[in-house]
Amino acid sequence: MTLHPIRIRYFLLALLVSAQAGCLLFGVAWVTGWLWESYDHIVHDYVSAAGQLQAHELALEVRELHVTTAEPGTEDWQKLQILCENANISHDGILCFMRRDNGAMLCHPDLKNDPGLLRLFPGKCLLMNDGTNGPIIHLAHEAEFQRVPIVNGKVDLEGKIYTFTGLSLPSINAILGVYHSDIAIASFVAATVRPVMQIGYILAAFVVGATAMIAAFLLKRYEAGLDAVNKRIETQVAERTQSLICTRNALTFGLARLAEFRNYDTNKHLERIRSYVLILASEMSRTNHRITPSFVADVATASLLHDIGKVGIPDAILLKPDRITPSEREAIEMHAALGKECLASIRKQFANDDFLKVAEQIAATHHEHWDGSGYPQGLQGKAIPLEGRIVAVADVYDALKTDQPYKEALTHESAREWIVTSYAQQFDPAVVEAFVAREEDFRRISLGKRDTQPWKKAKTDTLTCTFDSAALAGTR
Repeated sequence: MTLHPIRIRYFLLALLVSAQAGCLLFGVAWVTGWLWESYDHIVHDYVSAAGQLQAHELALEVRELHVTTAEPGTEDWQKLQILCENANISHDGILCFMRRDNGAMLCHPDLKNDPGLLRLFPGKCLLMNDGTNGPIIHLAHEAEFQRVPIVNGKVDLEGKIYTFTGLSLPSINAILGVYHSDIAIASFVAATVRPVMQIGYILAAFVVGATAMIAAFLLKRYEAGLDAVNKRIETQVAERTQSLICTRNALTFGLARLAEFRNYDTNKHLERIRSYVLILASEMSRTNHRITPSFVADVATASLLHDIGKVGIPDAILLKPDRITPSEREAIEMHAALGKECLASIRKQFANDDFLKVAEQIAATHHEHWDGSGYPQGLQGKAIPLEGRIVAVADVYDALKTDQPYKEALTHESAREWIVTSYAQQFDPAVVEAFVAREEDFRRISLGKRDTQPWKKAKTDTLTCTFDSAALAGTR
């Protein structure tokens, strides 16, 4: 299935906008991800540095309080507990004291609410720092031994991850620990980076939207210009096509008249045939949806060439005013095959021309009978092309209604009776039904366009105007 060019352009525009949106969203996501990670490292480094500074400041406060022991229940312990409760540690942080020897909890801000915290051993928690890990108390001892009393890392305390900064206080057998919540740090990073991310997505959406609008505007202008050009071209093509059709019809009419002039007839016969065929085809199109307006027009025009093969019949036979002999009838019947051959040779030059194909079918089959008794091929029923079946009724009706050297014209009623009695024998029943439905139009056309025969007065005394069934069938 092929797409309309305009749909293709809009599809390409949508594809371009989608690709641009995808690239921008990927870029924003990558940049914000990188920014998030970088800022997270910066904040953690800052928190670690701030933790070390706070640890030193708190150690100085402990010294200023003249604390000599951290044993629970003592006055000095009370001072340390108050210090823990009042300490202002950023990022939901807490200040704790733990024993240096076994890592047991000594002081905690929530100790009053939960005395069970004294049963914890946070000093034995693993501290992760630059790829090394171990219990806090061991790392604190090692740091003290190396004269680097500060230890940093992450620790899991009561199911929560903290950034830990520890300072050993040997004088009171305690480790001062400053904890910063990683959840709070992550929230702080998110609160800082998320607006930047949102701004990035908004800018990306703005760029995509602006690009789409500009592209759509330019495409609309392009389509408007293209439509104007197309309309001009279509108008020119339509005018040229109409001119060619008029030329074709004129040539068809002229070619048909060449054949009819030899048979004591004028162009009115051709006009009547065309009118009859147009009426029949139009009426049948009401119930047969395969009969299109184009087919109706082609059949009506091509019907002018139904007897083109008569140009190959000798005048002595074609213009004979008396009854014709069987051999002469055979010669006249050759006009169907001659017409087909003539039009087929023309159609070879235009292999895809539907009009010439219809004309060829009409010339070859308009004397075929529904029961198979016609000529030249003896086709039967629907094996006869529809255009041939339609022209057969129109041709016979006009032959019955027209004066000829060998017969007088019939009245409309007599012609109608003759056609109806040949129902299902010579004619397609569907075409006869269309004829009966529009017989008043046939009557009007036959009365309004009757031929005047200049030979009739000169020969009327010598002509025998009787006719037989062959004459009624329009075989001449």
